[in-house]
Amino acid sequence: MELTGNNSNVESHLNWTTILKALADENRLQIIHTLLNNEASVQDLSTILGIKTYNISKHLKILETSGLVRKRKEGVHRIYHITENLKSHLSSNNQVLDLGCCKFIFEDSAR
Repeated sequence: MELTGNNSNVESHLNWTTILKALADENRLQIIHTLLNNEASVQDLSTILGIKTYNISKHLKILETSGLVRKRKEGVHRIYHITENLKSHLSSNNQVLDLGCCKFIFEDSAR
């Protein structure tokens, strides 16, 4: 590992800490799992996951701040999708998120 200075090393650790904290919540993991297959609005995610829209919005804000999801405006709706950075850590079937330090394995709910 090459160290280019204390600040960049600390920032790197803070970024991963933020990401891991964001993924530490079951509802946020469900949101990520849902967005792995399709983009979705807050209303769509609320319907699919059975979570109130207010709570979905709070979780999405945390996921967006951590750099895991992004949104785009489509009329009056905001459509959320997985970031390219997160996609680069996914297996080809979108079922394993490998962060190097740990792996998150998503299973189909049909199992």
